Amino acid sequence: MDELIRELKDQGVLKSPYVEAAFRAIDRKDFVLPEYADRAYENHPLPIGEGQTISQPYTVAFMLDLLDPQPGEKILDVGAGSGWQTALLAHVVSQEGEFKSQKSKVKSRGRVYAVERIPELCDFGRANIAKYNFLKSGVVKLFCADATKNLAKEAPFDKIIAAAASAGDIPDVWRKELKVGGRIVAPVNDALKLFVKKSEKEWAEKEFPGFAFVPLISARKPTRNKNSNRLKERWHRLSVFGLMALAVILGASYPAFRPVHLAAPTTIEVATGSGLRVIGQLLKNAGLIRSKWAFVIYTTVIGQASKLKPGIYKFEGEVSVPELTRELASGRLANERLVTIPEGWDLRDIGRYFEGVGAFKAEHWWEITGEPAADYRRRTPAIPQEFYKKFEFLRDNPRGASLEGFLFPDTYRVFRGAQPEEIASRMLENFERKIGSDLRAETRRQKKTLFEVVTMASLLEKEIPDPKERRLASGILWSRLYSGMPLQVDATLNYITGKHESPSGEDFKINSPYNTYRSRGLPSGPIANPGIDAIRAAVYPEKSDYSYYLSTPEGKTIFSRTLEEHNAAKAKFLKRRG
Repeated sequence: MDELIRELKDQGVLKSPYVEAAFRAIDRKDFVLPEYADRAYENHPLPIGEGQTISQPYTVAFMLDLLDPQPGEKILDVGAGSGWQTALLAHVVSQEGEFKSQKSKVKSRGRVYAVERIPELCDFGRANIAKYNFLKSGVVKLFCADATKNLAKEAPFDKIIAAAASAGDIPDVWRKELKVGGRIVAPVNDALKLFVKKSEKEWAEKEFPGFAFVPLISARKPTRNKNSNRLKERWHRLSVFGLMALAVILGASYPAFRPVHLAAPTTIEVATGSGLRVIGQLLKNAGLIRSKWAFVIYTTVIGQASKLKPGIYKFEGEVSVPELTRELASGRLANERLVTIPEGWDLRDIGRYFEGVGAFKAEHWWEITGEPAADYRRRTPAIPQEFYKKFEFLRDNPRGASLEGFLFPDTYRVFRGAQPEEIASRMLENFERKIGSDLRAETRRQKKTLFEVVTMASLLEKEIPDPKERRLASGILWSRLYSGMPLQVDATLNYITGKHESPSGEDFKINSPYNTYRSRGLPSGPIANPGIDAIRAAVYPEKSDYSYYLSTPEGKTIFSRTLEEHNAAKAKFLKRRG
């Protein structure tokens, strides 16, 4: 669960300390079916029966961050399902506000009113929630009912959250039963929406596209209009068929629905006039999906079958049926490109990459970001001043010569024709999100600057392949730094020379502030753009009695306590350098 939480925080969610604490206290494994227990900590939805799923952890965290639940609040949870989200909310509302100041401690205990329409899931969720004693203590009250009906006895609510999508708009009864100042987080059509009740007649709304949910179904009273009855009956049949189909996908045929991990970027072209089955077969042939019919049925169920747009699409990394459906319906990727910047690339690598994919010349990139510092000979880089105004962390850079180290490695979707300024800004924004308050606070506590931490992280990123060993190496390097020993990091020499192999004898003689064999202390700046694991290792070094390490050509790190042990390891694992 800790690894899942770390992954979610790296993705920019779990911003609320209450929600993060709830994720740590409420184990998702307690809310999945036994056959999926070993996959409880995976970041995607899992089937729970009756054509429903326990939501993807990222989606739950994103929604709860928007909802911003607080201790003492009364919250309506629509579509309780497995009970996981209900239990997370119950943990928050039952707290005493320990994250607040002492003056604002909550005295009254909050409650969660959970509603589930499907009887079998209502029983399933009740059994799961009971594992945490929320029902017995009265923090949770679970209704097996229709959430679109009036819940006046329990209203008004401070906040409302729903896990099923409304068509067109949320039910009027939710608006009526929400307090002024309250929030509703609910999917509507193909997007997630945040509603804030500013007064009895005034609402603020914000939309977040890119989410897919099962439909919200209400048992409405029949009308006297026979044609209307026939239409409703037909819609009911279609809804039942849709849920049955979704149950097939997420249930017995779930392996066909699993995401696909692409070994290499994959490009497809959807021709104008292509039908759903043709597109499904195209995706299957390209290795983007496991089953043509899983795609066809899913796309039909959520009402996107007729909305898929022609164009050229490129996908990388992990792709899923919902993601493919969403992107083909939006048509965005037809005019976008995926840009993947690996951890450990420097400005030299990134500039050459953009030139290689035909985005723009490497020189245009370096005009905005600066070149690797070792390349500076004749000109001063013209880094846009708005970057320094917008991103406060750049002011830690005493050299100010480049953005090296602060362009966060990740996969980005950018419009074709995007300029270097736009892409660099996106990468800086990502860095700012990933370096959370905990890392900043710990850096200040240690009386270090973020620039020093990122510089150290760049050394660890280039030197130590195994993330688990980086904290140990971090302890060694910080210890050397404090004792006045030279760091003697080979990767700094390669940063100067641009080589990708072990440094030669002449490289060790280079007169440069980046030569950590000749110059004591940290190099003049980062030598690469590190990932979050390396940055965390730089902030949280592990103390040990080791004083030396070396990396073998196979990527293994050998740690030694004495110089004699270190020299013996070099003789054993490294070829003699000329």
